[in-house]
Amino acid sequence: MLVAVLAFAGSLAGFGVLRLQGNVRTVGDLGALIARDDEGSSTATPDTDAWEGRPLNFLVIGSDDRGGANGEIGGVVGGMRSDTALLVHVAADRSRVEVVSIPRDSEVRIPACHLDRDPAGRMSEPTKDKFNAAFSLGGASGDPGLAGLCTAATVAENTGIDVGADFAIVDFAGFEGMVDAIGGVRLCVPEAIRDTHRNTDLDLDAGWHDLTGGQALDYVRARYVTGSDNSDTQRIPRQQKFIGAVVRKVTSSDVLTSPRSVAGFLEQGTRALTLSGELASVRSLAGLGWRMRGLDPEQVTFVTVPTGPKPGSVGRVLWTDDADLLWQRIAADEPVAPEPTPGSTSTPAPDATGEQAPEGGTPSAGTDVPQPGLTPRTAEDPDDALCG
Repeated sequence: MLVAVLAFAGSLAGFGVLRLQGNVRTVGDLGALIARDDEGSSTATPDTDAWEGRPLNFLVIGSDDRGGANGEIGGVVGGMRSDTALLVHVAADRSRVEVVSIPRDSEVRIPACHLDRDPAGRMSEPTKDKFNAAFSLGGASGDPGLAGLCTAATVAENTGIDVGADFAIVDFAGFEGMVDAIGGVRLCVPEAIRDTHRNTDLDLDAGWHDLTGGQALDYVRARYVTGSDNSDTQRIPRQQKFIGAVVRKVTSSDVLTSPRSVAGFLEQGTRALTLSGELASVRSLAGLGWRMRGLDPEQVTFVTVPTGPKPGSVGRVLWTDDADLLWQRIAADEPVAPEPTPGSTSTPAPDATGEQAPEGGTPSAGTDVPQPGLTPRTAEDPDDALCG
């Protein structure tokens, strides 16, 4: 959703940056708890980019917090949990965005995390656990800033990519509000899909659907669905597909030519996201959005960290060797799915499930750089052709 905001955030200049800044929830200053890059500046204006000339990496974390309005939506449950985590890479030349889904059930190394805001205060013990445990561990005191910081530290520990203290957290109610603010999202559902455990109200026939906020949340949350293995990884493609549909919607003339729609989305977007670091500055986001105002949905690429099942463990997955190549590409600010060398031929590589990727889904092996076993997709959804 934040990618969608960035795609047209230049419009912020017309709606009052200071007023929207007042909507933003921030976790406060985490600078004393982490080494930060101070090149960015909060003095950015709506037509300048605080990260000019360098790539930007940040996390978008879907919170499974069940307090307040979120409890009314998903049922009241104590504690802090993360459900979805996306590493967003914005290229230094602002020509493309790569969004990497990190499976919540990945077994990873979780480093020592701050348990309070005292730089010399309590720290957790390093451990190995599911990726989403980092959010719970850091947020044991109920502090979303420490929860996000522990998640960011876990990403750096396992990928070598330092996201510093730049992250955005969105909860159930915020997600619904942003979808409703743009009048819902049109989505092609190739095959009927239903929640078999009724944890959500998801029950969609095959064909086109205009999803409201509540329906959209069910679509991305549902885990026990028709014909699936009930794993977290099987719902990631739906999440990517939906975010792509949002990007298409907010960059379409339906929204951009409607001041009311733009204002509503920006109002909801700034209220729905809890932001840290330089991301908490609406001026900085506006400047970045202005630089990216020509971004096409085809330049937004979604990939999932390649994984395989952990032997002898139900539910946990391990990153494959191809994940190392993915992180190397991002660290080098290279496209995760480079164009194949002209004239090269190859057989599509298996994806993370072991099945052969469709033609065009995985880049050819004709380039000089080894190709990770990825099946990338862009915000342009090929499934749309199936619905006519």
